[in-house]
Amino acid sequence: MKYVLFVATDPAGEPTDENPGAWAEKWSERGVRVEGMALTPVAETRTVRVRADRVLVTDGPFAETAEWIAGYDLLEAADLDEAIEVAASHPMATAGRIEIRPVEPVALGPGTGSVPHEGDVPASRFLGIFRTDPSAPAHTPDPAAVAAWVRDGLASGQYLGGERLRPVEDATLVRHRGGELLISAGGYTDVPEWVSGIAFIDGAWEEAIDYLSRCPMARSGIAELREFRTDFS
Repeated sequence: MKYVLFVATDPAGEPTDENPGAWAEKWSERGVRVEGMALTPVAETRTVRVRADRVLVTDGPFAETAEWIAGYDLLEAADLDEAIEVAASHPMATAGRIEIRPVEPVALGPGTGSVPHEGDVPASRFLGIFRTDPSAPAHTPDPAAVAAWVRDGLASGQYLGGERLRPVEDATLVRHRGGELLISAGGYTDVPEWVSGIAFIDGAWEEAIDYLSRCPMARSGIAELREFRTDFS
């Protein structure tokens, strides 16, 4: 079963000298960790919404929160227990917090298969993070429209894969505090705008924003555009 780990910051985190690279190598060699990558600081986010056919683009994240996503990892785990074991051994379970979200398999039909994006140097430049928005007008995305958006992105090379996630009620939060492993239900932060899916998007900022704005999910939710971090030297 697939799980996405959202690696998040936490002001209440504790210092650690554990090496995240060693963690990634260990679980990749075991065939559990499929891929993962850090993201640039949240201040560099662009937020995209479509309301009444107006494209609204703002600088920064959807909300000012103390906990924000610093990276992600994709797992192929036997079950939730194994996913928790992997998350609990991540250095950011001590320095921050880890949210485990099960992937919801979805089939959009012919011509919508994802381009492989395995590895720690992503083929795409950006991670699109889709969120719900309780304040938005009610809108149920048409699966055919979503499939068309995916096909257009695959044809242009802008869309390189994605994952639909199970609701936040199915999320598991993992932290180490004071030497104790804390496991609880819920997301990495307590907001009504929870993450519903992710997409790997390539291109320049303007192109990626335009592509996100054409996503049906942007009409009833929030689409954040985060750039992958590659400057590890």
